Amino acid sequence: MKAIALVLALTCTAALAPTAARQGTPAERAFDPKAVKALAQIGTKLRGLREYTVSAELQTRAPLASGEYRDFRGNVRYQVRTPDRLHASIRGIGFDRDVVFDGRTIAVFSPAQNTYARIEAPGTLATMVSEVEQRTGLAIPIAQLFHWDDQARLLEGAERATYSGQALVGGRDCAHYSYKKAGVAWEVFADAQHLPCKLAFVDTRDPNLPGYSAELTWDERARVPDAAFVFEPPAGANEIAWDRFKAQGQ
Repeated sequence: MKAIALVLALTCTAALAPTAARQGTPAERAFDPKAVKALAQIGTKLRGLREYTVSAELQTRAPLASGEYRDFRGNVRYQVRTPDRLHASIRGIGFDRDVVFDGRTIAVFSPAQNTYARIEAPGTLATMVSEVEQRTGLAIPIAQLFHWDDQARLLEGAERATYSGQALVGGRDCAHYSYKKAGVAWEVFADAQHLPCKLAFVDTRDPNLPGYSAELTWDERARVPDAAFVFEPPAGANEIAWDRFKAQGQ
């Protein structure tokens, strides 16, 4: 599944009815200082988190091996202890996977096939995300939360960064920002603590508009047990090579 995938931005946000931003010149509207600053504030907040859980309700449009496109709904739950502990449960977005990282070893488990693979890969959450995608082709949903770049890198070559006012997301009052860069339109809704309430991406270069939206629920005070970061194969599970996950497909 492609890393860039979400429901078209207008579809995702029309029902939210955000208030209108102040009017200005086209240049001012294209790069609103609030939208630029928001990326830095979100990055600072995310990098400051130490132990937490975050759950996401996902809507995804993604290409299949047949060349057709399909819409999926699902969810992902992350249990995290920075800088190098993660347990991810991914369900209902075209595949089910569990990913466990203890700072040294990555384990990926497929409940449907009752198979798993493990590899030694010491590092951080960011390196773990990259390793899983390279080895298995699995793009971990909303993985940008674990390696949010500084605003200068995110906006390099961007065509637009705008603030569209406030919107309700899951009953929360969130600021709404939108961006466009290299054929990708993306949106961020952030709460008063600069935590993302919702992320939305669409690849406008593809006429089928692959993309995804994710509504996020955070628990910054969660205490995750050590056992969450230890992978124990279920009874009868078979260990396979990493590249076999690609062959298993959906």
